[in-house]
Amino acid sequence: MAQQPKETDAIKQKLESFVLLQQKIDNQIERLDQLQKNMGSPSSPNSGSKGETSSDGISKIERQIERKEELDHKIQEQIENETRCRTELEQLTEQLENPDEQLVLEMRYLDRQSWRTICYALYNKQDDYQINEEKYLKRVFKIHGSALQTLARIYNATN
Repeated sequence: MAQQPKETDAIKQKLESFVLLQQKIDNQIERLDQLQKNMGSPSSPNSGSKGETSSDGISKIERQIERKEELDHKIQEQIENETRCRTELEQLTEQLENPDEQLVLEMRYLDRQSWRTICYALYNKQDDYQINEEKYLKRVFKIHGSALQTLARIYNATN
């Protein structure tokens, strides 16, 4: 028997896709950084000299520059997409009436914070925070669940 889609499935997918996009951008930036560090570095013994050209007449350095430019362009496109997605998610979360729900979603998905960091932000001023941190963490999870349901209603109403 097929499981019925949940009310929160679409917004969860949107939030998870946004987090994955952020990770992809971070990974591509790291890749670009490594490529830049290796540009102009001495060639390995089997790769020939820096100025040596291949059968198509393009040197190793020219290929590295092309790869760098392609990667730069790809990263810029991903960043533009990330900015559009972030703006849409910010507009959705701003419609949440409960400030704790808004904070949990923004910190978790837009800021990529850990559950414990979110918990600390919400409850660190409580006198019993150190003793009852796990209890407060469970509250954060409940707030998260409630926030997803509320955000799903807002999202589904606009789509």
